[in-house]
Amino acid sequence: MTTTAAQPVSVLIPTIGRIPLLERCLESVLACDPPPDEIVVVDQSGAADVVDLLRRLGVTRLRRVACDGRGTAAAMNVGLGAVRHDTMLVTHDDCTVDRAWVGVGARLAAAAPGALITGRVLAPRDAEYVPSTKDDPVAREHTGEVTTGLLYPANMVASRVALVELGGFDERPGLLVAEDNDLCYRWLIAGRRLRYEPELVVWHHDWRTPDQLVRTHVAYARGQGAFYAKHLCAGDRQVLDMLRWDLRQGLRAMVRGRLSRTPRWQDPYREMVVWLLVGLVCGRSESRRLARAQSVAGRGGYPSRRSRR
Repeated sequence: MTTTAAQPVSVLIPTIGRIPLLERCLESVLACDPPPDEIVVVDQSGAADVVDLLRRLGVTRLRRVACDGRGTAAAMNVGLGAVRHDTMLVTHDDCTVDRAWVGVGARLAAAAPGALITGRVLAPRDAEYVPSTKDDPVAREHTGEVTTGLLYPANMVASRVALVELGGFDERPGLLVAEDNDLCYRWLIAGRRLRYEPELVVWHHDWRTPDQLVRTHVAYARGQGAFYAKHLCAGDRQVLDMLRWDLRQGLRAMVRGRLSRTPRWQDPYREMVVWLLVGLVCGRSESRRLARAQSVAGRGGYPSRRSRR
């Protein structure tokens, strides 16, 4: 017997058209009890495959929204304008969700209106290594902390109105894979509520080869550097302690990796030192360029969404 969620919710799934992964993700969401009121797939693939998949699944509450932009930030901003309900549950196309995910998310959102809630992101049992996972069994209140890296965007409950009030996700290219850290930081320094709830569960089915994992870790480190550059260029010195922590962890990971002979692809911090600094330099140039564009737009017109953040 199907139950009813505590409140109507929208599920938002960004995709770049990885059809086998997306199909498995959608099947897990469709199997949730209670079901969501709608499932919005933000499609950045530019191909017909996602349309064909949704037509084949034949579920009326499942709809596609096209996104011409690149990156999760652009997809999320399009999704913010597309969902019908304020309460959103977000996962990614390479994840599957627990059968109770929708019901748990709706209940948590009702208990903490306007809060940003994240949960467990588990690796499948047979996986040797999967990036971006978390399996802490203890619920945690992060409100008031000044940090980043607490938000797991593949398992997130959020208020659409609250995210829009914050300015949405920053779409600048330097933050292409660090948009979640940037949003998390801006959310916390604005004094908004952020909770970790372990009963909110998804599984991350990573599909990358070892070489692809190294490139992913490089992109993470470079994006983190761009994040620091953005806020330092804005005069925010609070991020300096976090920057120093990342560099220390990166140095330790390099030494630890050489001593233990751990494969490079199994430790994201092995790439941190060099590529964070690269991202910092490139991000500084990007931030200055965007600031100039904002200044020009401010004199002659309204600044673009991207330059306003």
